[in-house]
Amino acid sequence: MGVYVRFKRRVDPGKPLVVGLPGMGRVGYIVANYLLEKLGGLEVAEVYSIFFPPQLVIGEDAVGGLFTGRIYDTGKALIFTADTQPQSPEGQNAVSKKVIEVLARRGLTLVLAAAAYVVPHVGRERRVYVVGTDRETLERFTSMGAIALRGGVISGINGIIVGWGRYYGIPGAVLLGETWAPIVEVGEADFRAAKYVVNLIGKFLSVELDLSELDEYAVNVEKRIEAAMARAVSRQEEEERSRYRPSTEVM
Repeated sequence: MGVYVRFKRRVDPGKPLVVGLPGMGRVGYIVANYLLEKLGGLEVAEVYSIFFPPQLVIGEDAVGGLFTGRIYDTGKALIFTADTQPQSPEGQNAVSKKVIEVLARRGLTLVLAAAAYVVPHVGRERRVYVVGTDRETLERFTSMGAIALRGGVISGINGIIVGWGRYYGIPGAVLLGETWAPIVEVGEADFRAAKYVVNLIGKFLSVELDLSELDEYAVNVEKRIEAAMARAVSRQEEEERSRYRPSTEVM
């Protein structure tokens, strides 16, 4: 209840689903939309829900509409994305369950979600962690370089939709890009984390993808973060110096 999927086109069976909605560092959202941009695709369905924010979204052309999730067919895979996700646990579960339910009836073979794994320190090379709903799927991605994530929970649709896949008998995995905490803390997007997840999904789909744009975006974001951190350190040092600076009194 409360989630409605309107199909526009027939969905051919036998394809995996890639899921990426806004979350920490916008990693999942970037992954899904970058794949869509590079692979192309037709919109096959719209997802409406009373659990999306109760707002009319107004475009630059002054035309308004509801917040809507969309499912695309790129030929290689289906992609489910949206500009927002429900904030309540009930809404996240309802949307996830409904999307998997309707696609399971149309021959869905795998659920693959993209998400962030936030850490305080990162290098230029980012790790990708994986959680699978079965041993075979897990080993499929660890054999391509992902690191098995042991223990913990993954919040939001980018995590639980894979669990609903398992409920309907469809294997799945969450790929989590190592995400730099300062980027998340200031509300920026971690394009470098997304790049490594996109690269792994490209290997899985057996397609070559140009990742240079993600590198460019990543450099710009990281420069802004590093500059902000340097200013913060400079202000702190100046405050400490002024605190211990001897005062000069005139008698």
